[in-house]
Amino acid sequence: MHPLIRHAFFLLFLCLSNMNLVAGRGSAKPVHTLQLRMDQIQQLDHLLSTNLVVQTIGNPVNVSAEEKNTTVRICSCQILDLESSNYNQQRVVLLAEKTGHGGSKDFTVARNHIQKEKKHLKQLFYDKVKLVAETQGTGSCRSLYFKLKTADSRLQLYEILDADIN
Repeated sequence: MHPLIRHAFFLLFLCLSNMNLVAGRGSAKPVHTLQLRMDQIQQLDHLLSTNLVVQTIGNPVNVSAEEKNTTVRICSCQILDLESSNYNQQRVVLLAEKTGHGGSKDFTVARNHIQKEKKHLKQLFYDKVKLVAETQGTGSCRSLYFKLKTADSRLQLYEILDADIN
């Protein structure tokens, strides 16, 4: 093979591999050209939030209709501004999700989970942790994050905490 053709193929291969390795803005993972529409996100959220009941042979799972109606996912959210001596991060979303059973205690548990995480952030990483906004509601934290993200594109997701774990 002629060296000029070999070098051209090598440069083409290098350029194509480089395009697949470039990370996007605010992301640690490669950018995909697939864009999701809002209705697709809602369908995915609905699919992910449905409770699947797995039954084993000889040992059926009996769940009453009343228990199905009272089990709801709740989400507590806080938007924070984080600042250290050499780094400033604006509009960071911290979420905590809990399986609720209809009581206000579930909202308190989810909010306390966020307070503990904020305390760890301040002790270990940041000098100032400022609360910008706070909200609580029923539904999954993913759907709440997507609603907030459509309202303000500058939001960055820190983490979705599982408040069911003690």
